[in-house]
Amino acid sequence: MLGAKAPTGLLPGIPNRSSGRRSLLLSGMALAGLTSAARGQGRGGPVKLIVPYGAGNITDQVARVFLEVHGARTGRHLVVDNQPGAGGMLGTYNLSRSPADGTILGMVSVAALAIAPHVARQQLRYDPFTDLVPVAGVSVSSAFLAVNASLPVNSLAELAAYCRSRRAENPVFYCSPGNATVPHLNLETVGRAMDFPMQHVPYRTSGAANTDLLANRVQVTMDSASITVPHMRSGTLRPLAFNAARRSPDFPEVPTFREALPEVQMLNAWSGLFFPRGTSEELVRPIAGEILATVSDAVLAEKLPLGVAPFPLDAAQLAQQIRSDNERLGRLIAAIGLTQD
Repeated sequence: MLGAKAPTGLLPGIPNRSSGRRSLLLSGMALAGLTSAARGQGRGGPVKLIVPYGAGNITDQVARVFLEVHGARTGRHLVVDNQPGAGGMLGTYNLSRSPADGTILGMVSVAALAIAPHVARQQLRYDPFTDLVPVAGVSVSSAFLAVNASLPVNSLAELAAYCRSRRAENPVFYCSPGNATVPHLNLETVGRAMDFPMQHVPYRTSGAANTDLLANRVQVTMDSASITVPHMRSGTLRPLAFNAARRSPDFPEVPTFREALPEVQMLNAWSGLFFPRGTSEELVRPIAGEILATVSDAVLAEKLPLGVAPFPLDAAQLAQQIRSDNERLGRLIAAIGLTQD
């Protein structure tokens, strides 16, 4: 229509009284076409990714790397919508109440799905089992248990003995980026498994905790590799154990927790992709296949942040991961007597 000739009977330069009405009609038809195309794109797959954390958070970093690789592979270019608040609970709730038409995905971490239900019951407004539809696992983080290099220990066993030798009024302090975070729960797990006392010092951020760790105001950490590894390389921190399936190629002399404490199950921080509740299997299945192909792409592994690896779980495996982590962490949190309510 836009390329059609002017109707006969109209001479060049003579105003056409109906041209305004025809322009409005054409504009309306064009707008309707764009809206229809957008709806068609929505039916073809997601167009927005909710990230329940702020820009720069490790999950946000993973999300952006994933979308870059996924877009290059599939031509799907999603928009990131950061919705931070309440430790990931706000954005996760908003995701759970989003339209179930296949247009909106969310990248959610284990903290919002398996920790928050046990420590923030009054604030939690979603059910991790019924309000989200698992699609696929995306990433899993590894971490070193490390100590300030001034501490005279070189293994977990030596750390346990050293902690036991300290008087109650002068304990060994361990730091975390807050109560009920993955580092907090992991270090509590180690201390309980090996029956040695340490005093927890929660901080608001990993950066603040790391500042005091390097100054030896606290002595032990188990934060993300991106926080600890640079200082391990410089010799300021000394790694004692690695929370991963295999030893780190950068620190091959450091045993894994499976080697040092084979009877203890540690927690690895992971993230996965979810649709809102009510999204049909017909919409989920093809998208899940595309996502798993991206997660398994070697390019993604190369681009992920330090200490983060692909976590290619299918929907059923991701659902089982949530159930098993909920059960185990619920028991640990109850034993600690931890609550944020």
